[in-house]
Amino acid sequence: MKRNSFLLLIFFILMPLATGLAQSPVTVFDSLVIDIWPDYDKASVLVLLTGTLPGDTRFPASVTLPLPETAQLNAVARIDISDAMMKDDIFFSTNPSGTLTFITPDLRFRVEYYLPYKVNNNQRSFDYIWLADVAVNQFQLKVQQPIASGSLKTEPATGNISKGGDGFDYHIFSPRTVPSGQPFSLHVDYNMTTSQLSVERLPPSNTGIQAPGLPATSTAGTGINWPMVAIVTGGLIIVVALVLQIVSRRSSSSIREPFYAELEKRSSVKFCHNCGVPVKEPDKYCSECGTALQ
Repeated sequence: MKRNSFLLLIFFILMPLATGLAQSPVTVFDSLVIDIWPDYDKASVLVLLTGTLPGDTRFPASVTLPLPETAQLNAVARIDISDAMMKDDIFFSTNPSGTLTFITPDLRFRVEYYLPYKVNNNQRSFDYIWLADVAVNQFQLKVQQPIASGSLKTEPATGNISKGGDGFDYHIFSPRTVPSGQPFSLHVDYNMTTSQLSVERLPPSNTGIQAPGLPATSTAGTGINWPMVAIVTGGLIIVVALVLQIVSRRSSSSIREPFYAELEKRSSVKFCHNCGVPVKEPDKYCSECGTALQ
């Protein structure tokens, strides 16, 4: 009875953990802004995805994004609603299918990675494709022209080229709705007058967008990874429960065996049918009254 009660207690402890972790994948974003910064702080293309989930999202939420095969992951973070800062304390994993999956307790998130580009003397070119199993209600893409670039062209072309408060020229595509499974392709060509990176001339602190985060790790940062803590805690509880159950069974067996053995011994004792005195197995006559034993 005590063992059953203990196992029932374990069940009720683990149920909230399982319910919290086994959320349905997010299938729609309220908004997604993709900033593309070539030759920003490396001789490559920095891609920054800043997304917002629907207001009725159940947390923690599981989000899956496409991750190009050649991508070098830089950061996976949630944007804390209390201070609007990126925090890389969430669990994430990369999948062989070319996707990135992470679990977040906040509506907003940031993912950053680097992509290579092609070099032909002073010319640079690269392609970017968005294709995901998630719909985006408001999708917007912006290309930052490198500070050392004399000209930059995009295909498709955008008529909206404006200078930001940080001094960069931005090629901005109009917001649009992108259904699940529908691709958005971009080709970029530009020249470089020098090899100077943009960050060398303009510090990240002067930009209107939060600077790129610290390099990501396989354990998603140095903060407390609450989903992983929940998984480990649940596993430890199960192990402890199994150990206690095994110990309980062994203790019960060691207590019951002498009792049943004594009963068996008692059940083998014979008595004289005349006077009731116990007699030994080989005796043929009662030692007390002399009656022949049956």
